[in-house]
Amino acid sequence: MLYAAPFNPPIIRQLLRINIGLMVCIEFIMNAMLSFSSSYLCGGLGMTLHTYSLTTAVYAGTAILMIAQHHWLVSHLGYRRFIRCALVFFTVGSLICANADAASLFIFGRVIQAIGGSAFFTAARVHVNFFAPTPAGRGLAIRYMAYSLVGGSAMAAFLAALILEHYSWRALFLIQLPQIAAVWWLTGKTTSNVRKLRPSGKLHPANMFCLVAGVFVLQYIVENAPYDYFSDESLFCGLLLLAIIGLGLFVWFEHQRHYSLLSFRHFFSSRYLAGLMIYVLCYLVIASTNYLIPIFLQKGLSFPVLNCGALLTTTSLCSLIFAWLHLKVSAKYSNQKHYLLFAFACLSIFGLLSSHLSSGIRLWDMAIPLIFLSGFAAVGQGTAAFNTFRETDSRLFSQAYQTKNMLRELMNSTAVSLTNVFLQTREAEHYTRLAENVNERTVAHYSVSISQLYNLATQQSVVMSCLDAFWGIGVAGGLFFIFSWWQKKIV
Repeated sequence: MLYAAPFNPPIIRQLLRINIGLMVCIEFIMNAMLSFSSSYLCGGLGMTLHTYSLTTAVYAGTAILMIAQHHWLVSHLGYRRFIRCALVFFTVGSLICANADAASLFIFGRVIQAIGGSAFFTAARVHVNFFAPTPAGRGLAIRYMAYSLVGGSAMAAFLAALILEHYSWRALFLIQLPQIAAVWWLTGKTTSNVRKLRPSGKLHPANMFCLVAGVFVLQYIVENAPYDYFSDESLFCGLLLLAIIGLGLFVWFEHQRHYSLLSFRHFFSSRYLAGLMIYVLCYLVIASTNYLIPIFLQKGLSFPVLNCGALLTTTSLCSLIFAWLHLKVSAKYSNQKHYLLFAFACLSIFGLLSSHLSSGIRLWDMAIPLIFLSGFAAVGQGTAAFNTFRETDSRLFSQAYQTKNMLRELMNSTAVSLTNVFLQTREAEHYTRLAENVNERTVAHYSVSISQLYNLATQQSVVMSCLDAFWGIGVAGGLFFIFSWWQKKIV
């Protein structure tokens, strides 16, 4: 029960809008900072890229389980207690990560963070629906949410760069404490502890066991199969079958039960499923590029971290312009298919332009491709948001949004793992070819040591593998463009 009804003072409604804006970007800022700082985290904790992607997998698995229970927990705790409990878990997890001296403790801290962090995005979006469905009510609240999300995610790169330049990677987990304190106070002013116990959303242990087993087995496969698949194919095929059966049983049982945790049978529709597919594509690409681009700029091209953060934040802030234009133009021209085509055209242009860069570029030569990526991120996700929940009953909106956010966590983890595997495979191939040309003649010609030439070959192999990834993204953008032209649900 929220204090956003029209009979409440305007100051309360304004505080609620501010709280929505602050709350929605907590997890996004943290995850964006960690993606930007992945090399520093691996160096500081002695982690390999494999271990780093394991942390994202564990985080995603924990978050999915918590998101699935969002509606049930809110109905039993009330929104004020629920959000404040989430803030406590997120803060404790942040403190554990900040003081971690080993990868195992860091992973444990991320698990605790996920228990709390998984609540904020869904809670903020559900809060929006407590405003009246008018431009000055719900429309304004959605704009607060969208601009805060885009702006917060954009600022994360420069914020992380400042911390890495002047402090330590440990400060990444402390910088959000003032934001958390503000959300704690605003939650007390704008939400109540009134519980809405309903027969729907009932927790069923057997179904949750299927979900737990399916999610974590699937995360294990995503994380380890690319490295160990060929050494034991039968094991991974069996685990994949087990994960599919577990998740399938969860969906089936929830679909059949009258009092279900997630009422799939009431909000699954062709439009909703088509919208989920667009979301999946957006989340895969955005998580992959957020992880890939800092590696390309820092590890491959050796640009200073502060300059990289400034570039990424400056170009990402263009997403605010694209989001604003999308909101304005779509109010007059409602054909969303055109915006979807625009988004995937931007993605294809980004990938193809980036794939033609070389190791001798200036930092700001990357600006134009990144602006196109910002256009894709803002318009692609905005189009999915406008259409996915159009036919969803308001009483089931929370559960439908929970399901979408469960997929978001899974796609974020999958994107990091797949990007890692692709980069390592291509780096090994490029390095082998480059190292074959290192001999005494090349050492004498360039007047450098063999070790320096091998280090240069390593750096060049990183650049070439990233360029391969950009080319793949460009081709994928073209295929998604064709798919968008063909599909009929996003209109």
